[in-house]
Amino acid sequence: MARPTLLLNPGSGWSATSPFLYTLALDNKYCHHAHQKENFYLKLLSEPTQERIEHVRNIFIGKKQNRRKRDHPFGRVLSQSNDYVKNLDFTDFISAPYNIDKYISYYKQHYENVKHEYQAVCDFSNANFGLPLSFLQKIAPKLQEHFDVKVTMQFRDPIRRYFSEIGLLINDNPNAATNFKEKLFIKARRHRKLFFYRLESKHFSDNCKYMTAYLNYSYVFGKENVLPIIMEDFWSEDQTEMLSDFLNFKITTVHENAYVPDMGKDAPKYDYLEDQWLSDIQNLNPEHVKEAMKHMKHYYSDYKNYFGSIPERWEAIS
Repeated sequence: MARPTLLLNPGSGWSATSPFLYTLALDNKYCHHAHQKENFYLKLLSEPTQERIEHVRNIFIGKKQNRRKRDHPFGRVLSQSNDYVKNLDFTDFISAPYNIDKYISYYKQHYENVKHEYQAVCDFSNANFGLPLSFLQKIAPKLQEHFDVKVTMQFRDPIRRYFSEIGLLINDNPNAATNFKEKLFIKARRHRKLFFYRLESKHFSDNCKYMTAYLNYSYVFGKENVLPIIMEDFWSEDQTEMLSDFLNFKITTVHENAYVPDMGKDAPKYDYLEDQWLSDIQNLNPEHVKEAMKHMKHYYSDYKNYFGSIPERWEAIS
């Protein structure tokens, strides 16, 4: 009996993971993610702290669950009340003990709910991008026993991506300040100041580590099962055939993406992509990018050393 397909899309964050989900789940009906785009369950298993337990529980039963997309016109796909999850009980899933068997059971049950309309189930938790290799090695054999596991990940120009991450921190998570100076920058909404302060402090994020994530997932699931997507290229060229071949499913439509072309704070305000057009409070000009490159060049070099070149749409601004 054929195994159901589980698509893991671990990020990277701020690289159009939401438009990519909309492409697959809404516009082409390839995969369905169950109750939430991001359930953070694998992150909890890798770091089983009380804080992470509460985070996962709040995603499912907290007051802020799905707050941005609850009124989405595709609400039947994106909300907890949609028809595809009405027979999927998450009570046991978010209760102790937490283990990979519950993760597997959750998605297998969900597949039974959606298999007549969707080809796969999926986990789009961006926190999975930074999962350590040792943890992936531990869970991969169990996942592959029950699923045909495929992995997609989106890479955006590293400087632009990190700048957007810092901007959304100001808008969405002001408590993430690490010291008094950062608090002042956040309160004053000094996006570029905070960005360069973190660069000078060598304070980056796991979302910057493209090659680490790509190599880790390729090592445990096989390179043939991992598709890295250059965000700028995917939304500028017709790359649906590449994605269709990888998924063995015809992709005909690509969802709109506020990050391409990059318009910074003047990005189009597409519905239900607030996380994109709220992320750039100020703009980066070529001189800013040149200065940022002094601190982030190693991310470009790592990519070039493995793949042989840097995507042209990155070079144009670097």
